[in-house]
Order: sequence, then structure tokens, then C-alpha cells
Amino acid sequence: MNKISRVFLNVTTITILLLCSANVVAQNNVDQLTKQWLELDKSANELNQNWQQEKQQLTLRVSLLSHQNNNLREKINNTNTQKDLVNQQRQDILTKQTLIEQNVAQYRQALPNILDKLQLLISSLPPYLVKQISPELANATTQTELTGKYQAIANIVKQVAKNSELIHVKQGVIQLDDKKLLTKQLYFGHDQAWFITQDNSRAGLGFRRNKQWFWQEDTQYANNIRQAITHAQNQMPGPLLNLPTYLDANE
Repeated sequence: MNKISRVFLNVTTITILLLCSANVVAQNNVDQLTKQWLELDKSANELNQNWQQEKQQLTLRVSLLSHQNNNLREKINNTNTQKDLVNQQRQDILTKQTLIEQNVAQYRQALPNILDKLQLLISSLPPYLVKQISPELANATTQTELTGKYQAIANIVKQVAKNSELIHVKQGVIQLDDKKLLTKQLYFGHDQAWFITQDNSRAGLGFRRNKQWFWQEDTQYANNIRQAITHAQNQMPGPLLNLPTYLDANE
């Protein structure tokens, strides 16, 4: 072979070697890129799977937090409503307390006048009734509690009203002309009464005048008064009897 041919062969051989080397390098690069791609794809799949799991967990947590938030809001609303109710109830109680205090003040202010009128009324009642209501009168004047005072006053008023419609036969001492006499007495309500001694020696009537109670002797009616007392005691009807009366007994 001549020298030129030998050179050409060497060049060709080198070229082929270079191409083969380039192909090998290119193939290695492709394999490396493919491996990287597969790894990236695997990582992407793993990331996607992890994200789906985390997404479910996050969704669950959001749902739980939303539920808790709703519960808290409901509790807050209920608490506010209860506070409003408590405030309203407190205001109602304060209003009622104020009214009660005003009423108590009015009752305290009216009490002396009521007791004065009660004393005036009692002074005109029959002696038996005065004795009967004396304990309640003592309560009305000595009780420290306002309710106790008014309860005693109410009891007195009830007894007075009840006895105003009843007929009573009593036995006791009356004061007549500065003398004390043991008598039987017949009361018609608490405006009119009659009395007689045990021996029928003295008899007469009782009545209210100028808001005071008085006894007045009228012996000529002694028999009629005795009969009226007997019939009332026995609760038996009897004949009509003529009894003395005081025309202004209701004064």
C-alpha cells in the first residue's frame, strides 16, 4: 500500500472509533436520563399517593375543626342567650324588689293611722269582743315584723266582721253606775245588747254611742230580757218580745 492509502485507512479507523465511542456515550446518557425519568416518575407517584393520604387527613381535620367551630358558636350563642335571660331575670327581680320596697314603705307609713282607727273601733265594741281580740291587738302593737302586725290586724278585722252578724249569750261583769255587776248578756251583733242580773233585780241594755260602749239600766223589761236570753241559750224560737233599744245605737 502506498503512503496515502495507509493514511486514509488510519483516518477511517479513527473516525469509526470516534463514532463508536460517541454512540456508547450517547447510549449511556440515554440510559442515565431514562433511569432519572423513571425515578422522577416513581417519586411523583409517591408524592401523589402521599398527597392523597394527607388530603384525606386534612379534609377530615377540616371537617372536625368545622364541627368544633359550629359547636363553639352554638355554645357561645347559648351562653349569650343565657346571659341575656339572666340579665332579664335580674332586672325583673330588681324591679319586683323595688316595688316590694315601695309597698313595704307605704305599709309602714300607713300602719300608725290604721292602728289609731283600730283602737277607735275597739273602744266601741262590746266588752266580750274586746276581751276576745285583746291578744291580737297586743300582737298588732308589739310585733317587730311588719307582716306579723298586719296579720294581727287582719285577724281582728275578721273577728269583728264575723261577730257583727251573730247572736251571743255571755256571762260576765259589767260596769253600771260605778258598780260592777255579774250579769248575763245577750248581744245582737256588736251594736246592741241586753243584760240582767242573776236575781232579776237589775236589767237593761247596752249600745254604742259616739263610738263608745255604754250600759243603761231599764228594769221594767227584766222579764222579757230574761226570756230572750233563755231562748237564745237554748237556740229555740220563742214569742216576739218587746225589748228596749237605743235608737242611735249605730253611731
